[in-house]
Amino acid sequence: MSKKGIGIIGYGGFGAFMHKAWDTMPNAGVVAVCDSDPARLPAGVTCYSDYNKLLADPSVDIVSIATPPSSHKDLAIKAFAAGKHALIEKPLALSPDDTAQIITAAQAAGVKASVNFVLRYNPIVIALEKIAKAGILGKLRRMDLRNYAMQETVPKGHWFWNPEISGRILLEHGVHFFDIASTIAQAKAADCWSLGVEREKGMEDRVFAAVKYDNDVVGTFWHSFSRPRELERTTFHFAFDLGEIDIIGWIPLEMKIWGYTDQAGLEKLWEMELDITFSPALHKSELSSEFTYATQHQIKGGLELVQPKLEVYAEGLRLIMGDLIESIENSEHQMRVSLDDAAEAVKTAYRATQFAHPE
Repeated sequence: MSKKGIGIIGYGGFGAFMHKAWDTMPNAGVVAVCDSDPARLPAGVTCYSDYNKLLADPSVDIVSIATPPSSHKDLAIKAFAAGKHALIEKPLALSPDDTAQIITAAQAAGVKASVNFVLRYNPIVIALEKIAKAGILGKLRRMDLRNYAMQETVPKGHWFWNPEISGRILLEHGVHFFDIASTIAQAKAADCWSLGVEREKGMEDRVFAAVKYDNDVVGTFWHSFSRPRELERTTFHFAFDLGEIDIIGWIPLEMKIWGYTDQAGLEKLWEMELDITFSPALHKSELSSEFTYATQHQIKGGLELVQPKLEVYAEGLRLIMGDLIESIENSEHQMRVSLDDAAEAVKTAYRATQFAHPE
């Protein structure tokens, strides 16, 4: 397997963070960057102020598009036309029509592409997905995201507040969690509602969305960008017929689980190397909603990552890039995050946003 050259378009703080993460990979490394601000350009790699020159660079195999959302469609389509594979920052685009154009262009060019849904590569999210699919706590009924983000990263005047550039919060940021929700629910959104509150005119910093999925799971999503750094907190709650799971952190570092399960469920949790304590359940079976479940054990515990948040984040970036590279090398490989997955998250976010802001 040849080492892949990565070119980054958009070298802000996140571009620099990705650069550092990917340069530790044995099968890939950053060879070129592009940014309109010369002060941002780093030493040690080829630097461009014109992205067309980066796309023409033969040393670049994979383009990382780390620019504001409104530019993703055009840059992705141009990258594909230049024969480059791509990792596109979320959201894939600002509308379902635009995502469809990106997917068509990638297919026509015969290139591979994915979207930076880095949370899907987090060990806690992977464990949660396994628990839900195995039915260890019974049927999933409810999901509830509470994202209290710090405001200093998006000050007044930042492009984040311009809906023509960002698409508003549910598109710019919420797609991460819509994607996780659809994955854990194993379903697509059927109906969406939302509302928003402005701090001041042009700064809608608090939004709420509700989603009913096509298997009748209900999800609610709160995002605010108003807290001081020290009080930033994100929790994602999942309620099943026989218990509950909470994952904690925007980059999840902790998972808490409690409820009832049977012997097979307990053994599956042990196989996942979760820290679980158990005791006899009160009854051998329990009725919850329309199902009767075998319930041998009461369980409590979870999973806590020992690495610092930024190390977990960087490892996720390496995993998603490695997944893309494997797809490039092996046409049979199915990436964990496909363009169709990214398009579905945009579709949900777009529908929810349009409910509160109809065109």
